Amino acid sequence: MDIRIQKYGGSSLADAAKVASVARRISRTHREGTPLVVVVSARGDTTDDLVRAAVETSDTPDPRELDKLLATGELASAAILAIALGELGIPAISLSGPDAGLRAVGKPGAGVIASVEKDRLHERLASGQVVIVAGFQALDPAGAVVTLGRGGSDTSAVALAVAFGAPVCEIYTDVEGVRRADPRVVPQAGLLRSLPAPVMTEMAFSGARVLHPRSVELAAAHGVDIVVRDASGQGQGSTIIGKGATMLDAEVLEGRAGVIAVTHDDRVSVVAIDADCDRARGSARVLDALSRVQIPVDSVVWSSPPGTPLRMEFCVSDVLRDAAVNAVRDGLDCSVAVRRELGRVSVVGTGLLSRPGLTALGLSALATADIAAECVSCAQARTTFLVPRDRVHEAVTVLYGCFGLDDTDTTTPVIPA
Repeated sequence: MDIRIQKYGGSSLADAAKVASVARRISRTHREGTPLVVVVSARGDTTDDLVRAAVETSDTPDPRELDKLLATGELASAAILAIALGELGIPAISLSGPDAGLRAVGKPGAGVIASVEKDRLHERLASGQVVIVAGFQALDPAGAVVTLGRGGSDTSAVALAVAFGAPVCEIYTDVEGVRRADPRVVPQAGLLRSLPAPVMTEMAFSGARVLHPRSVELAAAHGVDIVVRDASGQGQGSTIIGKGATMLDAEVLEGRAGVIAVTHDDRVSVVAIDADCDRARGSARVLDALSRVQIPVDSVVWSSPPGTPLRMEFCVSDVLRDAAVNAVRDGLDCSVAVRRELGRVSVVGTGLLSRPGLTALGLSALATADIAAECVSCAQARTTFLVPRDRVHEAVTVLYGCFGLDDTDTTTPVIPA
């Protein structure tokens, strides 16, 4: 069965007029005759409101009960959209993630999709119904609802595309596609018509909020392309290439390597750790403690010489800061300090380690603008600068101009690395 997978973000369903617009778009797709699965996020600020309600009730809400509460946001979106489709005469049914066959492992709030049981969806699709699936949630081995972390609805949609063999997962949101920088900071930032999944993953992790990085990693692992476009359906949007990257000519790759975009995140904290233990063993225990609770960190540095007490720092998202601090303290007898005055600005592309001059160029441009970079971390697809938080947006503009991104042809596909 050829199946089409679409996902609509919460901002696309924020009010009755937007729901009606999405329903009309889905009805047109349905009438084309291809079975259609639609994944939805919670409307507007629903998830934040639910979190707020939980912490107003308890300082430490039970994680499993919190997951049940948060899952209701997507359930409401799915039911409202199914009702709207019914008004248009389109047969539709809303299903929770567990009812749609999504199975996950992991802790509450950090579930990882393990499998998809397809029988129920096949049955509903064969009957001619549009199936609306509540994203962000799945069923764990104990039979409880587990959520997949913020942005998890993107992952739900890609997992369904993988399970049903769909070559493309369509993500509809409130932006035209993926741009070379945040247009709220760089209004002229060009639209990327096509970009490789590894680059999109780095962009997502380092601040671009169009897609969740886990969804892009999943698509790349299984050869699924992702198309991101405005919920109105207008415009070509952006295609994240999840397949075919190994079939390209090496000489062409060399010619296209370089900076593709600038991302930023001013909602990060620097966690500094001091411990009276060997540097190597202590740092390993810190990273192991963070990995056990699935907290990603960035810009990891230590300033202590070998054989001296540990002095270590790393950068972490503000929303994971407290959990990171608790994990470190549980794993190591240490003192922990948190700094909130820095932000993260990254240049993302391909072959960056092979061109150290690009990092030098970025540092020079920041220095010329009198923006001090406290830490620089380099990888093949991303170079990150930690700069004063109140100058993050200025740093984005400086780096965007420094690498001449306005001069790049945004209509020509960027070849995957």
